[in-house]
Amino acid sequence: MTSLIGRTAWIAILALAAIVAVGVEMDREGRRNFAVAQLVARFVPASLQSSSLESLAHEAYDSGDAARGVALSQAFVRRRPVPSEGLALLAYGQLQKGEQDAALRSVVLAGDRGWRDRFTQETLVMLALQAEEWSIAAQRTVALWRIGLNDDRLKDMTADLLSRPQGVDAFAAQVGQEKYWANAFLPWAGTAIRPEALKTVASTMARKGARVDCAALSPRTLMLVRSGRAEAASILWQNLCANGHFTRAADFAFREDLGDGAPIGPFDWQYPEESGLDRSFTGSKAGTVLHYRNREPLRSVIAKRNALLAPGNYRARMDGAAHAEAGFRPIVLQIVCYAEDGTARRLGDAEMTSGSTVFFIPDTFCASQELVILSGRGEGEIGRLEIDPA
Repeated sequence: MTSLIGRTAWIAILALAAIVAVGVEMDREGRRNFAVAQLVARFVPASLQSSSLESLAHEAYDSGDAARGVALSQAFVRRRPVPSEGLALLAYGQLQKGEQDAALRSVVLAGDRGWRDRFTQETLVMLALQAEEWSIAAQRTVALWRIGLNDDRLKDMTADLLSRPQGVDAFAAQVGQEKYWANAFLPWAGTAIRPEALKTVASTMARKGARVDCAALSPRTLMLVRSGRAEAASILWQNLCANGHFTRAADFAFREDLGDGAPIGPFDWQYPEESGLDRSFTGSKAGTVLHYRNREPLRSVIAKRNALLAPGNYRARMDGAAHAEAGFRPIVLQIVCYAEDGTARRLGDAEMTSGSTVFFIPDTFCASQELVILSGRGEGEIGRLEIDPA
């Protein structure tokens, strides 16, 4: 009988140990998996719940229930007082409830226990923005970009910071010889930040030696022009990539300093590779001359670029000479309109008869343009292109 009771007690102990082990393991998994955290909340004894409380608190905040989130965060801090995550969660909830002083105390304690936790840093940014502590907000925001984050939540906080003049100055003071995060930050900033703020940040990055991937930034600036953000495109390129050779929107001259593989600025001429088309450049007193020879029966693109022509009539003049073979059109200027939503429509082709042509830019759906110079089979040379109101 005694032996039976002993075996029964031993089996009960083993069963209890197994239940505890399963509960602990589920609780750990619940930190990463909200569905498991829900099961822990329902079936695992409260004494075994700790890690899963973090997931449940996040869900409560996401659903707008700050009171429940604070209660869960407090329970999480009691069970796991050392890590910073629990205090950061508590600070976030206190901030949502308007308890700014309590939130500040919680986030300062969280900071003492480690800044590597993303949620702690984000909560501190939110507190600093509310308290107008620009230096702290900027320091933590740049730190989040530096660890490789670029999600919508960080972008929203950054946009909020850079919408205030003091925030812009504080953010610019934090940047240095950046590399990886600058290549994610700059294209987004071109679409989201006011030109004045963007100029401050971009010029500071340039002065401090930020290393920017201009080959990757180039197509982004071209698209910025076509989406109505030409000023932002110019600011980024002129400050960070032009190296003193910036082409302005109204300057239609060819340049000889753009060699093969050189990154293209928002208003630089582009020379796409075309089968059977040869190009070369020579200098003259009037500027750079583009020489071409097209051996193919189809028209080829000799050069193309973005433009910002206001609505109205224009006359385009082109120095040079075109020698088309019989049956082929000589130099043609094609104009493509871009609306700010990125949609495109072609205005038509204008043959450069006697080196000039007249065209009209409409006042709708043509915020920017692409100028395309084409030629059929033949050869010729093109000097400076001038476009003036007619």
